[in-house]
Amino acid sequence: MISMKASFLSLKYSCAVGLLIALTACEPKVNQDTPSHTESVATSSSDLVGCYTVSHEEPAQIKINQVEDGFNMQMREPEGSPDVWDKPEPLTVIDVDKGWDYFKVNALDLNKNDVDAMIGRSDGMMVLAKVKDAAKNINPRLDSSYVMYIVQGSNTVYKVACD
Repeated sequence: MISMKASFLSLKYSCAVGLLIALTACEPKVNQDTPSHTESVATSSSDLVGCYTVSHEEPAQIKINQVEDGFNMQMREPEGSPDVWDKPEPLTVIDVDKGWDYFKVNALDLNKNDVDAMIGRSDGMMVLAKVKDAAKNINPRLDSSYVMYIVQGSNTVYKVACD
């Protein structure tokens, strides 16, 4: 039978080895084929595809689709309608520096360095932003990785399963 002290020492060494492996895995790698800014925006924007709601207890209210010419969004139709989702509206990828105006004044204490990617309607009525994990982890006002601006206001939204 292993003593309590030996068991604790074994656990301590296991944790140290695990931490060392994790830190080594996070070490920055030199990449010879660095993608251009547009490639990285397009990749990050694809993370925004999915369904969103303002509360975990509600079904998805907005659906973001990736289509061959970019992205589109659909809103949930009222209950009893023949279709679940309305007609798709086109969305465009928005450069964070240009789209930041939508989120400048907000109660979430965000800054543009906290945002990975943005897509939105061309009329500016809706903009969806993907928040960096680091910002979400240190900002107590963010309980989601996504923030949505809808007609002069912004709030966190939750990515949920689509119907």
